[in-house]
Amino acid sequence: MKLLAGFLIVTLLILLVLGYTATHYTETLPELPDPVEYFRSDVYNKKLPYSKAAGSRVCLVNYKNATDPTWNELISFLNSDDTDEIPYIEGSFVCADFAEMLHNNAEAAGIKAAFVCVDFDSDDEGGHALNAFNTTDRGLVYVDCTGEGFLHPVSHSQIFEDSTRYCPHFNYSCDKIAYVLEGEECGMVNIDKASALEYWFYVDYAAKWDEHERELETYNSEVNEYNRAIAAHDKEVKAYEAAVGGRTSISDPGEYERLDKRYKKLKAREKELDVTGNELETKRERLAERQEDLGWYRWKPLSVVTDVNVHW
Repeated sequence: MKLLAGFLIVTLLILLVLGYTATHYTETLPELPDPVEYFRSDVYNKKLPYSKAAGSRVCLVNYKNATDPTWNELISFLNSDDTDEIPYIEGSFVCADFAEMLHNNAEAAGIKAAFVCVDFDSDDEGGHALNAFNTTDRGLVYVDCTGEGFLHPVSHSQIFEDSTRYCPHFNYSCDKIAYVLEGEECGMVNIDKASALEYWFYVDYAAKWDEHERELETYNSEVNEYNRAIAAHDKEVKAYEAAVGGRTSISDPGEYERLDKRYKKLKAREKELDVTGNELETKRERLAERQEDLGWYRWKPLSVVTDVNVHW
C-alpha cells in the first residue's frame, strides 16, 4: 500500500504535466497520509499482549536513537514529565496507560525505556504495569508513575497538626522508584528519597518508617499527657491565686504556712513540667529531622511478586 501510494503521486504529477486536470475525475481521491509518518527509519512500534483501560493493546513507540540515561538524567526527566499528574481512574486510565505513556514520552525525549508487567500472588491485585530504565551509572531502575487513585500515600503530620507552618506532605508526587524482586512484596519509595536501588534499601527504609511511626505514636501520647498535666497545674495555680486574693502580706501564721507550702509545691511542679517540656521538644526536633530524611509520606507496598516481564 505504501509503494502504491507513492506510485499514485508520481502518476498524478505526470498527468498534470500532459495537460490533464483534477476536474476530469468524477470521484474525489482520499487525502494521502504524510509519508514521513510511514517511512521514518528512526521509529518503530511494538504492540504488547496487554490491554489498556479502553481495551486497546499497549503500543510502545521506540526510537532507535534513544540511549540509556544516567541516574540524574532519569530523575530530571521524571521531574519534568507530568504523566504522574493524571488521576488513576478504573475503566478510563489505569496502570497500563500510565506505563505506556511514560515509556513513549521517555523514548521521544531520547531515553531508552521498558514497559514492565508484574504479576502478584494475590488474586485481588492481579498484575501491575510500570517502567524500567537501564541507567549507565546505577544499573536497572524500576519506576512507577501511576497517578493518584491507585495508591494513596500514608502521611504522618501529627508533629505539626496544630501548627500553621507549611507542611510539604500536602503536595506530593506520584513518581516512585519501585523495588521489584520475585518472592518479595513490591515496594515503592518516592524518587527524591530513594538513595539506593537494591531491595535491601527498601527493606531498611520500611523498617525505619515503622520505627518512626512507633516513636511518633509514643511521642503524641506523651504530649497529650503533658498537656493534661499543664492544664491541671494551671488550675492549681489559679486556685492558689484565688486563696491569696492579691494580698502581699498575711498576718495569720497558720494560713501563711499553708499557702507557702502550696506555693513551693507549685514551683516544684513547674520545674518538673519545664524539664518534661524540654525533653518533648528535643524528641520533636529529632522526629522532625527523621521525618525530613524519610519524607513526609510513604507508599503502601503491593503484594508479593511472582513474575516480572520486561519489554524494551
